[in-house]
Amino acid sequence: MEVTNLDLLDQILNMPGEQGDTYTRYVNLSLGNQALLMMQGVDEPVNTLKRWGEDYGRTVKKGSKAAYIRRPVFRKEENDQGKEEQRLTGFVLSKSMIRASDTEGEPLPEIELPEWSETLAMQNLKVDEVPFEGHDGNIQGWSINRNYAINPVARYPFKTKIHEWSHIEAGHTVPEAHADYLQHRGEREFEAEGSAYIVLNRLGALALFNAAESRHYVQTWMKDQKPSPESAGRVIRVAEKIIKAGRQTPAVPSEPIEV
Repeated sequence: MEVTNLDLLDQILNMPGEQGDTYTRYVNLSLGNQALLMMQGVDEPVNTLKRWGEDYGRTVKKGSKAAYIRRPVFRKEENDQGKEEQRLTGFVLSKSMIRASDTEGEPLPEIELPEWSETLAMQNLKVDEVPFEGHDGNIQGWSINRNYAINPVARYPFKTKIHEWSHIEAGHTVPEAHADYLQHRGEREFEAEGSAYIVLNRLGALALFNAAESRHYVQTWMKDQKPSPESAGRVIRVAEKIIKAGRQTPAVPSEPIEV
């Protein structure tokens, strides 16, 4: 069952906003695995056989079939210092996710989804907002290095902010990437808007942008061309990073030890 990044991205970009939390209520799955489950027709909470039993006191009904996800594969290797460590070698398809409807037993608990903080995301991503400079009201925003600016009259300021963050996280805004951006501008705009589209759907922020307009923006830039697998993969990774950034407390530097 070979699934490309393009397949996954196509599913993610068509994911209804109300389904955005289906796969994160009981188990934390990547956007890629969420899309893979959707491709198998799974539109309900899932978990492993072990977790359904140990965490929720439920058993799997006879004749139930598990769904596939991708799992990382690690192997032990020696590093340069001669110490053994785990290294990621790839991913394999694992038929291990059980649908909630295929289990029975204790009632499922109501799960509170983790909140997303814009301030926390900025801290973790290390991005800074600067004043918007320019007279063109049609330019919604811009970004340079890790700085971004939003036009005060932007139609959808939050979506534009995530779009600019996506440019930054995709590596489009550093000076050495400028020539590449100009040469492949359509694909780079697809990457930024595609990531923003995923993020807003996952956060349930559908009222803060026009999804159809966003899709039209991407289609206009791509001009019926398909993005490369590398570009599609970048969209997913950047979206995941932005979502996680607003939910994870930044690491606190350890205090220096006085001697």
